[in-house]
Amino acid sequence: MNNSSKASHRPDSLIGAIAAFEGIKEACTLLNGPIGCKVYAAYMAEILAPHARQLGFSQFTNFYFGQRRVPCTYIDQQDFVYGTEPKVIQALQLIDSKKPRLIGVINHSGTSLIGDDLNRFIQTSQIRTKTVTIDSSGFTGTYAYGFQNAVVKILEKISNKNTEKIPKSVNIIGFSIFHYNWGSDIAELKRMLNLLGVKVVSVICSGESILNLEKASQAELNLLVYEEYGDKIVAFMEKEYGIPVVGLAIKTPYGFTASETWFNSVAEFFKTTNSPIKKESSRARAKCYPALLRASSLSNDLCGLPFGIFGDSSQVVAMSQFLYEYLGMYPVVIGLKEVGAASYESLKSYLTVNSLDTPVLFNPDQYELLNYLNRTKPALILGSSVERKISVLMDLHVEFIPFSFPYYEKYMLTNRPLIGFNGVLTIMEDILNTLTTLKLNKPQSGQDKKEKIA
Repeated sequence: MNNSSKASHRPDSLIGAIAAFEGIKEACTLLNGPIGCKVYAAYMAEILAPHARQLGFSQFTNFYFGQRRVPCTYIDQQDFVYGTEPKVIQALQLIDSKKPRLIGVINHSGTSLIGDDLNRFIQTSQIRTKTVTIDSSGFTGTYAYGFQNAVVKILEKISNKNTEKIPKSVNIIGFSIFHYNWGSDIAELKRMLNLLGVKVVSVICSGESILNLEKASQAELNLLVYEEYGDKIVAFMEKEYGIPVVGLAIKTPYGFTASETWFNSVAEFFKTTNSPIKKESSRARAKCYPALLRASSLSNDLCGLPFGIFGDSSQVVAMSQFLYEYLGMYPVVIGLKEVGAASYESLKSYLTVNSLDTPVLFNPDQYELLNYLNRTKPALILGSSVERKISVLMDLHVEFIPFSFPYYEKYMLTNRPLIGFNGVLTIMEDILNTLTTLKLNKPQSGQDKKEKIA
């Protein structure tokens, strides 16, 4: 019998569409749907990208229901019969009075089915704010699908389509505000690109301003970080604006090798020196080496340490390579949430070439997760709040490092990226400190105890 709870913990296409609009600083999202479908999205948007206060929204205003983000029309049975027009118009006029720069109007799956004409409602409301409508976010589609679909529609609406390019400039594509640690990772990419003399025009729909998004068509190059959240966006921008892409055929910049390849590809495109890349890589390697010596001198627990990793295919393949090749850790289970064609093929090839018999799970539910965690017994898990909670609730005695989303249990006040060369230092810190915890919690034999006492 199939498990009806399959993948119930994963944000869907509706949440992805909302995230695209909420990733724009001056935008507001109106959900034409029930209250229950807006609470999670509004909560996550506020804690992961808290910029809505700039618009002066009151958390006690009608349609907001005690939250600062994502007002909704709170549809009921009567609305399904007579339509949602009155509520949509009233909500639009309220939002318009707060003077945002963009309003995204998204139909819930139920309102998509009854065929309400959002564009007509907008015309009737006579608001002045620029609007983008999503008549259907994809029903049972994935978060990545909903996000990319909304971003393309946003770009179609607001891009200035200027053919004059900004010299040595790029857009960064593939992040969303629900990604774990997205702010720190973007800051690291910008730091490295600045060292290469490359200007970032826009980080598409990830804490970005309307002004920068309007200029996105003027970039010379698109940099794709996560395939699953940007392959359709870069294809659209290449067709419409003639912007080529770097990143689709190479791994996400986790670890030394992938970071060097990724940034060298950018330097090669712009025909600029790669000496800053060599310098940054050498700096990070010089900091890691003595820490590894210290860890290995106490014991050799890091070599062969079994780990499980759960994330999107573009994340998993690069991080697994770094942990396996540089640290000697062994992947005993891999869980894929969103799957990109190129990165999945790269993962399959890597496992085959290295003769790794690691089981690969596709968007596993909580029961499949528990089954494989019990079976493979990783000492360390890199993943989201889902994997952490399952390991804690089931008392699996597994150490955990935040890596993928949904993750919302940690306050992020300092800049600790996972991407790039400073990202390597973060990962090394987390793993080596976790190794110390594993040693302290490791059951001791009688002989070990005697030696410790002696």
